[in-house]
Amino acid sequence: MTTTPAAAGHPVRPPGTVTTKGAADPAAPVLGRHVLDHAHLPVMTLRESALAHNTAVMQSYVDRHGLLLAPHMKTHMAPALADRQVRAGAWGVTVASVQQAMVAWAHGVHRILVANEVLDPAGLAWLASRRSVDPDADVLCNVDSVAGVTAAASAARSVDGTVHVLVEVGFPGGRTGVRSAEQAREVAVAAHDAGLVLRGVTGYEGGLPDVDTARAWVAEVLAIASDLRRLVAGRTLLSMGGSAWFDGVVDAVEGRPDDVDVLLRSGAYLTHDDGFYAERTPFGRRPEEGSLRPAIEVWGRVTSCPEPGRALVAVGKRDVSFDEGLPVVRGVRPGGTAHDPQVVPPPGAVTVTRLDDQHCYLALGDGAPGLTPGDVVVLGVSHPCTVFDKWRQVQVLADDDTVTETIATWF
Repeated sequence: MTTTPAAAGHPVRPPGTVTTKGAADPAAPVLGRHVLDHAHLPVMTLRESALAHNTAVMQSYVDRHGLLLAPHMKTHMAPALADRQVRAGAWGVTVASVQQAMVAWAHGVHRILVANEVLDPAGLAWLASRRSVDPDADVLCNVDSVAGVTAAASAARSVDGTVHVLVEVGFPGGRTGVRSAEQAREVAVAAHDAGLVLRGVTGYEGGLPDVDTARAWVAEVLAIASDLRRLVAGRTLLSMGGSAWFDGVVDAVEGRPDDVDVLLRSGAYLTHDDGFYAERTPFGRRPEEGSLRPAIEVWGRVTSCPEPGRALVAVGKRDVSFDEGLPVVRGVRPGGTAHDPQVVPPPGAVTVTRLDDQHCYLALGDGAPGLTPGDVVVLGVSHPCTVFDKWRQVQVLADDDTVTETIATWF
């Protein structure tokens, strides 16, 4: 009979060993030490100064335009980061599922928008019961069909609770959401008649091709929200805003009725990136509004230089995102120790050409430093949402690369 280590009397996680990727040596103190003095590479890090800067820039932006902010927690699923955002002034958080909502709730965030349809009876019952646990809680989800309304109403009755909903509006060829004002009214009336608490309208413009198209479509959604106000309990909430076209949202809602509150759900702003969002951020189109800094770095060691012009780093698809572009080289540290200065190669001198599961291929061109096995390469990423889910522990660094905080993710 085959036995597992635990069944054979061996602990699954032996004490004094590293069991989580990106973790520090458990026998060594971490705070205040240089990341290369203790971390087992590869390691994902966040730059404290960039986090603080981005948080302040985005909160200032929404305050200046009279909006609410519920940053999408799906990006990082790190309660410590959500706490930063809420303490800075965010209304609450956005999540994509009831499981994510439960994580936020368990860590003290009780204003939660589930920016998705929920049809699971157990999940709907959990949503419906929140105000019986905390009367000040505000938890909402989306509906886009009479079937969804029926499911939510049934779950609410089962726990003698209420489900607060937003009618989701979509666009042809897009994802979820009703496709017309008539369908929106049908779902809104059904929600009202079924005893759900209709709070307003929501949509997602991130799938549209450009900011001008997004601006025009958001104006249509605002018109639908304005039309449904008589069915809404209290002030009408309009929830919009990915991380690419939220400037178009701001433009479209500028002349909104006084009783309509606009809630942005942008999430990637906190860490920003060196690729997808660096190219698309609204702050790039409107620099007078501010700017964002990339906070994410993934550190790895060169393990092989098998031929001229090529080096391999022990970082791969299990460590960095690759769905919206390959990582970029932000710096190299010849020697690979905390005492070796970091060098920033000239543009194009060191490029990532390919990722395998556990390997990163570097092409070394003119001006590239002479890499050797053991050197450290610091990578920037493209698309934060698909980096965080690869890590259970992330270290926050000061600008001198010493650790200020270790945070956990809850995927």
